[in-house]
Amino acid sequence: MENKDEIKETKISTFRMVLKIMKMFFFKFIRRKWYLPGVSEITVDELNDKINSNQSPIIIDLRDRREFYGAEGSLSNYGHILNAKSIPILDLSVNLKTLSSFKEKEIVTICPGGGMSLIAAESMVKAGFDDVKSLKGGMDLWVKKGYTTTTVEDINYPLEDSKTRSLTSRAKLNEVKQSSVEESKSEVHKTLDVRNFSCPIPVLKSKKALEKLKIGQVLEILTTDLGSKTDIPAWAHVTGQELISAEDSGSEEYRFIVRRLK
Repeated sequence: MENKDEIKETKISTFRMVLKIMKMFFFKFIRRKWYLPGVSEITVDELNDKINSNQSPIIIDLRDRREFYGAEGSLSNYGHILNAKSIPILDLSVNLKTLSSFKEKEIVTICPGGGMSLIAAESMVKAGFDDVKSLKGGMDLWVKKGYTTTTVEDINYPLEDSKTRSLTSRAKLNEVKQSSVEESKSEVHKTLDVRNFSCPIPVLKSKKALEKLKIGQVLEILTTDLGSKTDIPAWAHVTGQELISAEDSGSEEYRFIVRRLK
């Protein structure tokens, strides 16, 4: 009897694993286009070929400055792509006017894993930029492939009060993190569980889930993806939503509460 139960449990576990793999495959190759239908992606191989053939697009690196320069203590210390322009995601919306001279040129947005850059690319397309692509796999895949990086900023790019705005944004995020769990939990209208999914799935699913809510309603997001610590707050900021709370349980699980404002 015990052997039959063990066999049954094994079959159920195998079936669940197969379903999970199929779900991830379906999202990666099919449903991904439903989330951001107007946004194109470029592979790291394609971008590297363009750079080597002197046809490099305008490259916008959305990571924070410490990561861009590969500073000690940052999440990644491998620097950035040669000639990339550092515009942290929280500064992007206020610098769209500064970038207006590039509206008709090819632009590639870059983040650590490819989630934040998709959201940024969508924002730029809506703002009237003709040819914006997101780097699929982000800097993590670029480095994994062994392509060249540098820790020196080769082109100084004028930004509108970027330092002040970055400090203000970080201060606001710190205030958000101190919000009460009980207070935010009482007003949740929908919970999105994207634990065990990696970038860019958490931020894309969050975007789709929030769009289904009414203005003023609240979404709870549960994730285990480390990149979500920066991606979810950045997405909320760039799209004009309210990040009510951002919580780190200390056990590699993260919880975000976002209110739809638009």
